[in-house]
Amino acid sequence: MEIVEIHLDSTDSTNTWAKKHFPEFQQDKVTCVLAEEQTGGRGRFNRSWHSPRSLNLYVTFVFRLHNPMHLGSIGQVMALSLAQVLLQEGLHPQVKWPNDVLLGGKKLAGVLAETQSLKDTVAVFLGIGINVNLAADELKKIDKPATSLKAETGRDWNRDTLFKRLSRQFLIDLDKFKKRGFEPFHHQFENLMALKGKTVHCFDGKKEWAGICHSLSNDGQLNLLLPDHTIRTLSAGDIR
Repeated sequence: MEIVEIHLDSTDSTNTWAKKHFPEFQQDKVTCVLAEEQTGGRGRFNRSWHSPRSLNLYVTFVFRLHNPMHLGSIGQVMALSLAQVLLQEGLHPQVKWPNDVLLGGKKLAGVLAETQSLKDTVAVFLGIGINVNLAADELKKIDKPATSLKAETGRDWNRDTLFKRLSRQFLIDLDKFKKRGFEPFHHQFENLMALKGKTVHCFDGKKEWAGICHSLSNDGQLNLLLPDHTIRTLSAGDIR
């Protein structure tokens, strides 16, 4: 599929802007909404996302899916697309379920997947924020351990080049996802999964579960081994 880029100087959130302007987008293409800064950047559970000007990558990929399999795992596919780009750079990313990308055990990127049901398709608004050139003083403003590509490699990164590489990889991965759902990504995700085998706490939006981060289901859900030796499969949540 072809990508159409929309570049914004400033917006509250690329996901919010994309949803507002969705009727104007070309239905048969992937629209990418990029912003130099976000004044109200947000992640999952409506958490704020630190979005200073001209330092990071803030982009929302917008597309339609017909009869999608495993739709709930589309954010994980985006996380793996970024991980693949980083692996090609010789870096060693991990993915913290469901879709945070880590370097050196600290958060580098987060994905926010939102959907809208249409008559015969599902509209997907897939936002990703990547800390690219944040310096140490900016990273300290984030309330959880975070890092940037600059902090990890000691050099500045070209954000446009990174976006081009990410978008090319994601189009390849999106094509696989349309045909086979999450199945082609299952093995790689498990290989890169942070906290696997460790005792974790997972808040699913209603209840907190404690157990061992055991494995991933074929459709991208988390299998948590509980103290009573049963498996609890979670479709969404936040682990720590």
